[in-house]
Amino acid sequence: MALNRIASVGLLAGAIATGACMSVQRVEPAQYFDRYAPPVVWVTYGDNTMVPVAQPEIRRDTLRGMREGTRVKIPLRDIRSVEAKAPNHIKTALLVTGIGMAAISSLYVLAVSQSGGGGGGGAGDGIFCPPDVRGRAVNSC
Repeated sequence: MALNRIASVGLLAGAIATGACMSVQRVEPAQYFDRYAPPVVWVTYGDNTMVPVAQPEIRRDTLRGMREGTRVKIPLRDIRSVEAKAPNHIKTALLVTGIGMAAISSLYVLAVSQSGGGGGGGAGDGIFCPPDVRGRAVNSC
């Protein structure tokens, strides 16, 4: 029963954390806006000036949105690049691998701690030291 709870909590935490695997990346505005509807994008002009634009949308050949509370219209021909928070599959894979390794390690430690460890030195420390070559008990391994 305890293992089911641990697994459930681990899966829930993994699912929540996986959604956080985002990074700011260059995007193709027309396709990206339709698919993800980002709340904010960063627009870079030809002179390398970068400005944030909230509530972005594309109408015809113009990117429209809000900047510092003011409506802005930026012709697409004046835009060098558009960046937005997008899913980062590498970060997601690393997160899932880390969570998997943590879960397996936790299950191993739980299994070892519940097994009792054997009958080594009577102190109940759970560490089993095999006898030496003459069959005598060994105090430490």
